[in-house]
Amino acid sequence: MKKYICSYLLLLFVITVKSTLFAKEVYVANNGNDTNNGSINSPFATFNKAISVMVAGDVCIVREGVYEQVLSVNKSGTASDFLTFRPAEGERVIIKATTTVQNWEPHSGSIYKAQVSMPLGVIFNQVYYNDEIMDWARWPNDTDGNRFTIDAKVINGGSDSHIDADGIPGIDWTDGYVWYLGGHSGTSWTRSITGSSANRINYTQIDINRWPFNPHNPTIFRNGSHGRMYLMGKLEALDQAKEWYYDENEGTLYFQTPDGNKPQDGAVEIAVRKRCVLVEGQYVRIEGFEIFGGNAFLKGANNIFINNKVTHGRERLDGLDNASAQISDASVEVLGRNTQIKNNTIEYGSLNGVYVYGWANNGQNTVIEGNTIRYFDTAGIHATPVRVTADNVKILKNTISQAGRDGMFVIGNNCEVAYNDVSFSQNTNSDSGVFYTVGNEADKNTEIHHNWFHDSSPPSYAGTKAAGIYLDNDSKGHLVHHNVVWNVSWSGIQLNWAIWNNNIYHNTIWNAGNAMASWINGREQKNNRIWNNYSNKPDWLRGSAYDLKNNVIAAVSPFEDASNQNFMPISSGGLVDQAIVITDFDKEFVGGSPDIGAYERGGVRWTAGVDAIIDDMDLLGVETVDFGDEGVRLYPNPTRDQFTIEFPQNTFGNTTTTVEIYTLQGTKVKSIAFNDSDQRQKTISASELSSGTYIIKSMFKNNAN
Repeated sequence: MKKYICSYLLLLFVITVKSTLFAKEVYVANNGNDTNNGSINSPFATFNKAISVMVAGDVCIVREGVYEQVLSVNKSGTASDFLTFRPAEGERVIIKATTTVQNWEPHSGSIYKAQVSMPLGVIFNQVYYNDEIMDWARWPNDTDGNRFTIDAKVINGGSDSHIDADGIPGIDWTDGYVWYLGGHSGTSWTRSITGSSANRINYTQIDINRWPFNPHNPTIFRNGSHGRMYLMGKLEALDQAKEWYYDENEGTLYFQTPDGNKPQDGAVEIAVRKRCVLVEGQYVRIEGFEIFGGNAFLKGANNIFINNKVTHGRERLDGLDNASAQISDASVEVLGRNTQIKNNTIEYGSLNGVYVYGWANNGQNTVIEGNTIRYFDTAGIHATPVRVTADNVKILKNTISQAGRDGMFVIGNNCEVAYNDVSFSQNTNSDSGVFYTVGNEADKNTEIHHNWFHDSSPPSYAGTKAAGIYLDNDSKGHLVHHNVVWNVSWSGIQLNWAIWNNNIYHNTIWNAGNAMASWINGREQKNNRIWNNYSNKPDWLRGSAYDLKNNVIAAVSPFEDASNQNFMPISSGGLVDQAIVITDFDKEFVGGSPDIGAYERGGVRWTAGVDAIIDDMDLLGVETVDFGDEGVRLYPNPTRDQFTIEFPQNTFGNTTTTVEIYTLQGTKVKSIAFNDSDQRQKTISASELSSGTYIIKSMFKNNAN
């Protein structure tokens, strides 16, 4: 039995988007010259020259090669005529913020040296060998090559300005740096060393009475220790393969290769710029590049960043005076509104992967969709693969894995987090979540649905506090439904402090430390619904703040194959038709009542991540609309950046219209819902689609009960 009557029309219209009939193509090549005319046979040498001659609708085509220059776009296209930058068809273009090092000579043993200028300073200096990041000379050494495991020294204690530890190497660590992670393990910090001895490191003073240094300081004993540290930044500490040291006064780089042999010219690269891409204009499309050693900063509005690969986009130390436990740098930074980050691979960074800034109403209406984002926050601070502070942001169908702390951090209003596969977070830190949000006075009105949050546990030194979904300190007004949480060491869902007005419906929690938990800390909690959820571990939150209905805790699996992450309920498992209908929550179902948990037997076995299968229950038992002779019109066809569908009179009534766009291979690439049912014409943007032929499907749902 379905709660709503639905109908749809399959529009077999074929469109070709991004026609280049009126666009000028401007070419850039490594063998070009800025005195050329920019044609395919006479290309420019620099991005800046190409941009200087471009107007709205033009396309900059970059020929194959490595480019050690910033793609800095300070011009704008228009809503119908983007400025587009892409590699030539079938060619590989790499934009690097690094430069190679030549002329190596022996220093001592397996250590070699070269004269270079590293202009970025201590915090940003980096060395790469064959595109792999190397270690700044340190003690203890990185013995396993895993940047998350930290390989640090357990300390004995300390104060606001010193650390006590045994066995400190007998060198003068003054003017080096100490990285410290407390026993609580929530965040790390880095400070300059002011003096040292065999058992003590002195560092620039911190305020241990204020967050984040309370509780993250050497006086606090938690999880069996006062914390751990490593020291770095002294030539005498360069004692193993893959380590480097730079003497700024002499302009000398010291390095030991992985095999101990002399580095080949060009195999070693150093960071010389912080950015590879800077977009300050509007309506700019960046597509298909490889970006290495520097980040992409999308400062202007209405821009598209699609099908790119960003590697080591932001590698740096934590700030040496950081007093907030977080730094906003990221491999992809978004400041402009209406930005689209789609189908990229973004990997390896000491801080954030994608950061959408929300101050001064920036970053609104950003879409982060279909990206693979992994290996971030090796610094162990409050940083994440996806970090969003802006409003009205959609984070959809991303595959996110391997993070030092949280897998995803979203604190904006009116956001949607859906169909993401997020895993293997908390590799360095604790007291965090695979999904994490924190504190607000008013309702956020953020929806978190159809996600997989799984396989996360802190290191043994950090305790067990890795939650699946963590609504931390004073989180209010979240709708959390149809998520699956599995194999997390702490709570499936954790709620802390003044938790109000959160609705938690139809979630499945499998092999978490416990179903739910809360830390009230003297605050008031109220008006939280926990309905139609399943867990195989106890317990649901109790008390007047929590309205519990039709939740199930059962140790025996009620699923088809939980060991292989098939959480579709079996008919005899006690979940089918056992949920209540939630009158103010739009859920389609099969049978007499909904099923408990995240899946509906007889419905779609949805998945999450970049290849997500969407739970579109509207397609069950639908009936086709017959428009007779009047027909449906689509124009223009072919189109460039947008097209319009015009429906016959009296089509809509009390309906919601959804238009979906598919490739000829059947992959859905866009879905748009319209609630303005009185408008016959629906205008749809196609600016983010690549050139090609597409099929359009339009569906109508009768909103009457």
